[in-house]
Amino acid sequence: MNSLIVGAATVLVATYVGVGALLYTFQDRLMFQPGPPPPPPSETPAPELTPVTVTTADGLDLMSWYAPPPPDGRGRVVVYFHGNAGTLADRAHKARALLDRGLGVMLVGYRGYNGNPGDPSEAGFREDGRAALAFLEAQGFGPEQRVHYGESIGSGTALPLAVEAGAAAVVLEGGFTSMRAVAQGQYPLYPAGLLVRHPFDNVAAVQSLKAPLLVLHGEHDDLVPVAMGRRLLEIARAAGNPRAEGVFFPDGNHVDLIEHGAMERLVRFLDTLPPPPASAPVIPGGVAR
Repeated sequence: MNSLIVGAATVLVATYVGVGALLYTFQDRLMFQPGPPPPPPSETPAPELTPVTVTTADGLDLMSWYAPPPPDGRGRVVVYFHGNAGTLADRAHKARALLDRGLGVMLVGYRGYNGNPGDPSEAGFREDGRAALAFLEAQGFGPEQRVHYGESIGSGTALPLAVEAGAAAVVLEGGFTSMRAVAQGQYPLYPAGLLVRHPFDNVAAVQSLKAPLLVLHGEHDDLVPVAMGRRLLEIARAAGNPRAEGVFFPDGNHVDLIEHGAMERLVRFLDTLPPPPASAPVIPGGVAR
């Protein structure tokens, strides 16, 4: 009997360790899921977007998609940091909604995504975001005219870069407290704090955020619990953020908030902010280095 118990325990421990080793080894494949190179913007709902090349500090030439705001628009550019799966083309319908509301759009192209060179990582995404912001700066759009939009894992780049470089506002769609917390929720038997290589700690970032914050989250989000969105909002307010608001959609999940009026709520939020200073946008299509 004792030998059976010992044998069963040995199998359980070996299985536990083996699965943990697989999760640790292949976590990047679980966390980052790029799609194939996208079609040109002309074949998407937002054909006015233009492919532009930005060069990162570590020497990668990355493609993003960009369209400035119209002359009679709101004078702001939404810097869109997308989620962990798919391509820029998968966000073209959201770009369409933003463009139709008088906003410019920069769909940030990450390393390893959209046919771009490099391997995805938390540090790499932040370098990619810095290069995109440098491009916009060269186009005449400073922090007061840039709205950081973080979709899911993109929240982990949008937030810290807003703290670092400034922003007119930050919008989080399905944002999490940290990737470690998400992983702990999905794999509760494992010590996520020790295993996750890309923590994307939004708690630390939101505590230092001075820009207005809008949290958009679905009550039925089955990937990032709505409690995480509420927690980020709570932390921002406790840290003294002068303007932190949340919209929690009763029927929304992780990927369908646009269908529940998210863009209307975003524009309503931006319209209550002080108007941005005038800019002198450059014709798109350049290369930022």
